[in-house]
Amino acid sequence: HPIGTLAEYIMPSSGPLWQLMKYGLVGIVNTLITAVVIFLLMHLGLGIYLSNAMGYVVGIVFSFIANTIFTFTQPISINRLIKFLCVCFICYVANIIVIKIFFVFMPEKIYSAQILGMFTYTITGFILNKFWAMK
Repeated sequence: HPIGTLAEYIMPSSGPLWQLMKYGLVGIVNTLITAVVIFLLMHLGLGIYLSNAMGYVVGIVFSFIANTIFTFTQPISINRLIKFLCVCFICYVANIIVIKIFFVFMPEKIYSAQILGMFTYTITGFILNKFWAMK
């Protein structure tokens, strides 16, 4: 079918563009899951940083499984898990630094700080996973 061929040409079902799109999809779902957990726990009265940490634990588990199997089509391995967890640690530190800097300028904007921290985490995670952890 010409339409099928055109669709394959524009967005092939394999290769770097398709991998990037799958990573983006996993990232969107992961971000939503993480945000829901963080905001729900904050709403229930847990502290800002504890809510953040717990949200990211849930997100990390989902992200490792989904990105390893779905995005990068790799088998789950201890080596990959260790590298992935190192990436997560680096991303989490970047996230907290951004949140703390944000609070210096707007301490009352706790939800905005969390969103900016999640964005920082996501971008840093993509770069480190793509070029190191999932190789």
